[in-house]
Amino acid sequence: MLKRMRSFLVVVMLLITATMSAQVTTASMSGKVTAQDEPIIGATIVAIHEPSGTRYGTVTNVSGQFNLQGMRTGGPYKVEITYVGYQSAIYKGIQLSLGENYVLNVSLKESSELLDEVVVTAPKTIEKIGTVTNVSERQMNTLPTINRSITDFTKLSPYAGGSSSFAGRDGRYNNITIDGASFNNSFGLSSNNLPGGDSQPISLDAIDEITVNVSPYDVKYSNFTGASINAVTKSGTNSFSGTAYTYHKPRGFAGSSIDGEDILKAKEYNSHSYGVTFGGPIIKNKLFFFLNAEIENKETPGVTWLPNQDQNGTGDSGKRISRTWVGDMRTISDFVKTKYDYDPGQYENFNNFQSGNWKLMARIDWNIHQNHKLTVRFNSVSSEDDREVSAKSTIITSTNSNRYGLDAFSFGNSNYKMKNVVTSITGELNSRFSNNVQNKLLATYTHISDTREQKGSDFPFVDIYKDGKQYITLGTEVFTPNNQVINNVFSLVDNVSISLGKHELLAGVSFERQYFKNSYLRGPYGYYRYDSMDDFMQGKVPTIYGITYGYNGNDAPGSELTFGMAGVYAQDVWSLTPNFRLTYGLRLDMPIYMNSLDSNKSIEELAFVNNTHVDISKWPKTQVLFSPRVGFNWDVKGDRSVIVSGGTGIFTGLLPFVWFTNQPSNSGLYQNMVEYNTQKNPGSLPADFGFNPNYRETLQKYPSLFPSTPSEQAPDVIAYVDPKFKMPQVWRSNLNVDIQLPYDFMLSVGAMYTRDIYNVAQINMNEAEPTGVYNEQPDRIYWASKKYEYNDYTNGKNVVVKLSNGEDKGYQYSFNAILTKKYDFGFTGSIGYTYTMAKDLTANPGSAPNSAWQNNVAVNSLNDPGVSYSLFSTPHRIIANASYEINYAKCLKTTFSLFYSGYHTGRYSYTYYNDMNGDGNYSDLIYVPNSQDEMTFVDITDKSGAITYSAVDQAKDFWDFVNNDSYLKDRKGKYVERNGSLTPWINRFDFKIAQDFYATLGGRKYGIQVSLDMLNVGNMINSKWGAYQSCGLKSYDNVQLLKTASKVGEPLTYQINANSREAFKERSSWQYTNTIGSAWSMQLGVKVTF
Repeated sequence: MLKRMRSFLVVVMLLITATMSAQVTTASMSGKVTAQDEPIIGATIVAIHEPSGTRYGTVTNVSGQFNLQGMRTGGPYKVEITYVGYQSAIYKGIQLSLGENYVLNVSLKESSELLDEVVVTAPKTIEKIGTVTNVSERQMNTLPTINRSITDFTKLSPYAGGSSSFAGRDGRYNNITIDGASFNNSFGLSSNNLPGGDSQPISLDAIDEITVNVSPYDVKYSNFTGASINAVTKSGTNSFSGTAYTYHKPRGFAGSSIDGEDILKAKEYNSHSYGVTFGGPIIKNKLFFFLNAEIENKETPGVTWLPNQDQNGTGDSGKRISRTWVGDMRTISDFVKTKYDYDPGQYENFNNFQSGNWKLMARIDWNIHQNHKLTVRFNSVSSEDDREVSAKSTIITSTNSNRYGLDAFSFGNSNYKMKNVVTSITGELNSRFSNNVQNKLLATYTHISDTREQKGSDFPFVDIYKDGKQYITLGTEVFTPNNQVINNVFSLVDNVSISLGKHELLAGVSFERQYFKNSYLRGPYGYYRYDSMDDFMQGKVPTIYGITYGYNGNDAPGSELTFGMAGVYAQDVWSLTPNFRLTYGLRLDMPIYMNSLDSNKSIEELAFVNNTHVDISKWPKTQVLFSPRVGFNWDVKGDRSVIVSGGTGIFTGLLPFVWFTNQPSNSGLYQNMVEYNTQKNPGSLPADFGFNPNYRETLQKYPSLFPSTPSEQAPDVIAYVDPKFKMPQVWRSNLNVDIQLPYDFMLSVGAMYTRDIYNVAQINMNEAEPTGVYNEQPDRIYWASKKYEYNDYTNGKNVVVKLSNGEDKGYQYSFNAILTKKYDFGFTGSIGYTYTMAKDLTANPGSAPNSAWQNNVAVNSLNDPGVSYSLFSTPHRIIANASYEINYAKCLKTTFSLFYSGYHTGRYSYTYYNDMNGDGNYSDLIYVPNSQDEMTFVDITDKSGAITYSAVDQAKDFWDFVNNDSYLKDRKGKYVERNGSLTPWINRFDFKIAQDFYATLGGRKYGIQVSLDMLNVGNMINSKWGAYQSCGLKSYDNVQLLKTASKVGEPLTYQINANSREAFKERSSWQYTNTIGSAWSMQLGVKVTF
C-alpha cells in the first residue's frame, strides 16, 4: 500500500507545474473591520498604489476579516474602508515591504452629517514571523557601497557572517532569487554565491527592495538551510522618470600602504561604470515599463607578488616578494622558448588584469483588470575577467605551497580568463477570482554559462620544486582547457489563497527543473612535477605525471545532470484574535533524478572497505522530505508597542550540484583521470618517460599506462552519491521580541537555534585501517609505509569518495539585540550585536571529490572528523549605521551616512606542515603537550649541514608561542580543535556623503546628485586601522606551526615550520596584509534624475 501511495505521489508531482526556487515576490495586507467591537460583514476595502494607480479590492467576510494578496511592494498606498451607515476610513502613507503582511485593523464609527470620512496616517506594522531583514531602496541609495552588489546590503542582517554565510552556515546553502527567478551559483565552483563571476548579475539601480529571511515559517519559502535572500526589481509608474548615472574609482582612489609598507601596484586599481534607467506608463493606470542598462570596466594589478632579485634571497610576505629568483625564471623561459617554441608569458612587469560586463533589464507591468495583474521581466549580463592560476591544486595531489607566494612564482600564461553569461526571464500573474479566492502563477527561466579561456598556446602544466617546496610553475592552467559549465533552471509555481472567516488558507504545488552540463578535465594537456629545474631541463622522469583524457583519441564529452525538485504544501494563517496570528503548515519536497547513468564494470568489480562495491549507474532513491512549520505573531498590548514573534520548523535545502556531477565525471566512462607518483610507487613510470609537450603522443606511446577504453581500468578518483543520500535539512526555532521604547527608540532582541537533520559530508571508502597508534600522543593513529589505501588498484592516489549525510550532526545558535532610532530632523540610526556559536562536521572545502574530502582537517581519519567549530562561525559581531539628511535652500539636500562593523575575520586550525600520520593528506591537527619536555625537537640544518635552528631554541620558541597564545594555552594536554582559533578582530567604518541639487522646470522636478563612497575610512587616518591581518605560516584556513621530522610510525620528533629563529618570529606573528583589500578606497558618483 505504501509503495502505491509513493508511486501515486510521484505521478502527481510530475504532472503539477510549480517551482521551489520562486520565493516571495510581492506583499500582502490583511486585517479586521469592526464597529463597537463587533465584526463588520461586507465592508469594502480598496487599496490604491498611488504612483501607478494600481487598485486592489475586496470585502470583509463573516468574521470581519479581509485579505489582499499579490500587492506591489513599496508605496505609498491609500486604503479606503467603506460601509453603509458608517464613516469611511482612509489610511494614507502605507509602505509595503517585500514578503510583508501589513496588518490593518480598523474600527468604523457611525456616520454623521458633520463628518463622512476620517483620514488617518497609517501606523507602521511590525508583522513579523521569523527573522527577516528588509533593505529598502532608500537604504541602498544611502549606505556606502563600491561593489554595488546585493551582498553589500545583506550584511545588514544580524545573522550575516563572512563569505555570505548566515547563522553560522555555509553561504552555498543560501537561496537567492530576483523576482522569483533563481540567481544562485547552483553548480558551486566559486565562492561567490551569485552567478556571473566577479560581476554583479543585475544592476543595483534596477533593484527596488531586498529581504534576508533566515527562519520564515511560511511554507512557500524553500531551497535553503542558510538564508533565503529575495529581491524585486523596480516598476514603471504613471509618471515618466529616469536616471543617468556614472561611478568612477580612478587610480589613486585607494590607500597605497599599510603600516608603512607599500601596496604593490596600489595605484593601478581603477573602475568605471555608466548606466541609465527609464520608466513610465504605456497606458496610464494600466500598462507600465521600466528599463535599465549598465556597462562596467575594471582594471586590477592581478599578480601582486614579485620574483626575488637576489639569487640567495628569502621570501618576504610583507613586501610580497617570493623566494623564487628572477634569474631562474629567465632560464626556464629561455629554455622552453628555444626547445619547445612555447612562450610561458611574463614573469616581471605583469600587465594589469582586465574585467568588464554589461547588463540589461526590462520589465512590463500590466493591470489587466482590478483582479488580474501580470508582470514580465527580462535580465541579462555578460562579463569576462582575468584570473590567477589555481593556488595549489593539480590532477589529484596538491602542491605544498601557493604558486604565487613566499616559496613559489608562476609565469603569466599560467593564468586564465573567465567568461560568464546570465540570462533570466520571469512571468507572474496575480489573480483574484472572488473576494475569498486569490491565485498566484509564476514562471521563471534562468540560463547560466561559465567558460574558461586559456592564455598562450597549448602546453602541459608543469610544477618545479626546489628544496622540497613548490618553486616555479609554467604551462596552461591545469583546469582551464575545455572547461565550461552550463546551468539552465526552469520553474513554475501556483499558489491558491482562500479566506475563510479567521483563516487564510494557502495551497501550493511546485516543480523546478535544473539542467547542468559540466565539461571539466583536470590537466588535459598533461601535468608534470619535477624535484628541480635540472630534472625538468634534462628530461628526466617526473616525480608525478597526471592527465585527464577522452577515450579512443576523442575529446571527452561533458557530464550531464537533470535534477527536479517537486513540492506540495498547505498552510493556514489563523487570526485567533485581532492581535494574535498563528501560522502553521506542512511542505513536502521530493528530489527527482531525471537522467540515467551508465555503469562501469571496472569500478563495480572493485571491493573497498567492508567489501563495499560501488555502482555508479544509480542516483539516490527518491524520498519525500517533510517540512512542518509553525509560527506566530503577537501584538501583546494591541498598540504595536510590544510584538512577540517566533516559531519552529524544518527547512529543506539544496547543495552545490558539482558534488553530484562528480559521479558521472569520475566514472571512467567518458574520460579517464590518472596520476602516477614515482615517489610513492618507484618504477610506476618507465625510465624513458620524459617531458613531451604533445600529450597525444604520450598517450599513444604508453598505451599500458593510459587505457583507451573504460573497461580496461578504473579511474584513480571515483565519486558517487550514497544511495540513501537526502538533501540537507535542518530544524530551526526562534523567538523575537520587538519593543517600542520611550523617545521613539525600538529595541529588538532575538534568539535562534538550528540543528542538522541531514548534513553533507564526503567519505573516502578506500581508506585502509590504520597500521598503528603513536605512543607520544593520545590515541593518534597512523598509516605506515604509505599503506593508507584499502585497494591500491592503480599507481596513483586512489580515492573513492562517497557523498553522504554523515553520522554526526552540527548545530548553531545565536542571540542578537538591535536598537534603532529615528528623529524628525532627518537622523536615523541603529546598533546591533550578535553572538553566534556554530559547529559542523565539515565545510566540504572543495568542488572536486578528493579535494572536498582531503582539505578538511582532523586528529585522525578524515572520514570521522567529529563536530567542531564551523569555518563560518562569527562568534561576535557588532554593526551600526547612521544617516543624517539636511534639506535647505529649497533646492539642496546633503546626506551623510556611516556604517560600522566589528568582527573576527575568520577562524583557523593549527596543523602540521607535513603528513604526520601517513594518510596521504596534509590535514593533521597538532597536539599541545602538557609540558615543554614532552616533545623532542630535531636541529634544522642547511644544505651544508650547518645548524640554522637548534633543537633547544625550537623547543623554547614553541613553548613560548603556546603560552602566549590564549587558545593553545588552554589546550595543553589536548588536541587543538578544527577552526578552534579566531583571527584578529577588525573594526571598519564606511562613510558616504551625497549632495543633491534640485530644480523645477516646466512643472517637472530635475535633480543632480554627486556622491562619494568611502570604505574603511578610518584607514585614511591610520594605515593600520581596518586592515586585515595574516600569519606567514597560514595556508588556506590552517596555520602550519610544526612538522614531524621522524618517519611515519617511528617515535615522534618535531621541527618548527621555519628555517631559523628569525624566520619563525616573523612568520608566526600576525602582520597587516598590505593588499588593496586592507586599505581605504573610495568611489565618485554622479546621478541625474528626471
